[in-house]
Amino acid sequence: MSRKNLKALIVLAMGGGLLFACQGGAKQAQADTSSVDSVKVESTVGTADIPYSLVERYFVKNTVKSLENPKIATPEAFDNVFGAAAVMGEGGRPTVIDFSKQYVIAVVLPETEYATTLSPVSLQKNENGEVQFTYKVAKGEKQTYTQRPCLAILVDNSQEGNVVLKEVE
Repeated sequence: MSRKNLKALIVLAMGGGLLFACQGGAKQAQADTSSVDSVKVESTVGTADIPYSLVERYFVKNTVKSLENPKIATPEAFDNVFGAAAVMGEGGRPTVIDFSKQYVIAVVLPETEYATTLSPVSLQKNENGEVQFTYKVAKGEKQTYTQRPCLAILVDNSQEGNVVLKEVE
């Protein structure tokens, strides 16, 4: 094999490796940021599905110890809990929330040193007429820093009812 062909082969191999590495990182980033705008959930007997979308690019303020109510219906109440966490690039802006048409359901866990991810499972009206938000907690390995796991979704104001949270494994 000539030196020129060897160089071309090395460049192609490195390019393929970078492409593969970037693809894996994109999947991990997608899983970490939950960049799904709208989630469709499967119906179960006795419940009705409610459409929702994820609230992204916000963090829980250090002054917040816990949430008394998972339903946040005003910009003032939201701003007391969350701060904007914009980043550069496409999709880096915080989700725009129109409180005249929507409200937020938020799950905020205590500070932890373990990598923790919250994922939405379903949003449904239960048999008692309550809006039930079901979510999943995935606990990972110990980190050298702490984080405040949170998950927030947007729901149309037409979906009335007391909000209840349900954690599943």
